[in-house]
Amino acid sequence: MSLIFGPIPSRRVGRSLGVDVVPAKTCSFDCIYCESGPTTRLTVKRTPFFPIPEVMRELGDYLRANPKGTDVITFSSAGEPTLFLGLGELIEAIKRDFPDYPLMVLTNGSLLWDPQVRRDLLKADRVVPSLDSALIESFLRINRPHPSLELDAIVEGIIEFRSEYRGQMHLEIVLADGVNDSPDELKALARAAGRIRPDKVELNTVVRPPAFAGTRGLTEDRMARAAACFPKGTAEIIGVFHAPRELSNGEDLGRRILETIERRPCTVAELSVSLGIPEEVLEHRSKELQQAKKLVFRPFEGKDFLYPAGK
Repeated sequence: MSLIFGPIPSRRVGRSLGVDVVPAKTCSFDCIYCESGPTTRLTVKRTPFFPIPEVMRELGDYLRANPKGTDVITFSSAGEPTLFLGLGELIEAIKRDFPDYPLMVLTNGSLLWDPQVRRDLLKADRVVPSLDSALIESFLRINRPHPSLELDAIVEGIIEFRSEYRGQMHLEIVLADGVNDSPDELKALARAAGRIRPDKVELNTVVRPPAFAGTRGLTEDRMARAAACFPKGTAEIIGVFHAPRELSNGEDLGRRILETIERRPCTVAELSVSLGIPEEVLEHRSKELQQAKKLVFRPFEGKDFLYPAGK
């Protein structure tokens, strides 16, 4: 398994080179909207899943071969990155060896009650914890947490991290239709965000095929109404990233497609942005991989997403 993937198009920062140090679907949550599918290992135990030198070797190989191949290095995976026991040491090594690249951590925020987890994240340039609900009933419904986790402790952990952290902290909120988007839910989230004091609130919704059928996103108008529940200028609706195309670096295109969609289902258009390759070339290669039974196309909300075969 490659520990480095992408770059993939990020609606936050542009081209994001992923660092994946947690086995697939190892997480403290089992979110109904997760684009990577249902959690298969629900845990809160931190584990040194992979050797740090191996991660650094793979990352170095990519960045030396593609010095302008990404806009940011991101800890993001089909699981929860803070479950990696060596996270703090790895962040320090990346900042030491590759200081020109901003480093971001995307986390569900569930372990920030742990002082060691908070310390591990202090040297990242940006940390984006999630908080999808501030009310217990919808928290259990949307995040499906490990039974040891308590919502109040999670919120207090995020607040404590904000007080200790000197980098840029955004708070992501994913809204799902009929789950956490009522006026009461949004008021509670706005109150929690006011206590946390992030640099920005990122409002997101379901835009890729979710883990649990029937989970739906909010329309543009409804997202705008949700943003209006937060103090003016503090909440941003995450849009669709567009970037100029670049030439392929000559790597095997089929492998790059499969590695990307293994972590995150994508449309051909998204792959085009991510890999810097014309859509018609990707469309042709994807159909070849489909015929070889290595990937499948699945529709969602009027778009065709590419999935690895068997998922």
